[in-house]
Amino acid sequence: MLSEQEEFAAAIVERWVETHKKSMTTFVILVALSGQPMWSKELEQWLGEVAGWELTERGLHRILQRMTKFELIRYEKTNSPKSGADRKVYEITEFGLGVARSIKEDGLCYLLNDSFTKLSAKL
Repeated sequence: MLSEQEEFAAAIVERWVETHKKSMTTFVILVALSGQPMWSKELEQWLGEVAGWELTERGLHRILQRMTKFELIRYEKTNSPKSGADRKVYEITEFGLGVARSIKEDGLCYLLNDSFTKLSAKL
């Protein structure tokens, strides 16, 4: 049984993780696509492996549609090798690459700061 303080701490962490996940999903997808084009299932697997995040298929597709609308990414329809069905293979645009770089430089610069990394390594 958890103490009241432990329950409170767990609630703080859970809320922080959910907020972080929501705010970082676009950036993390841009990072993934900066390495290579991927279709949604590959992105879903990459997010799980690298970030430990699970997104619903519907949620991921909504995010990809929004990112496409804002021209952060684009897609090309290709045939699946196994089923022959159309699938969208997403890739980052030059605009998306610039946005990702700006997020890294302006929003995540503290992660690259020596003082921060030394102190966080002690946690």
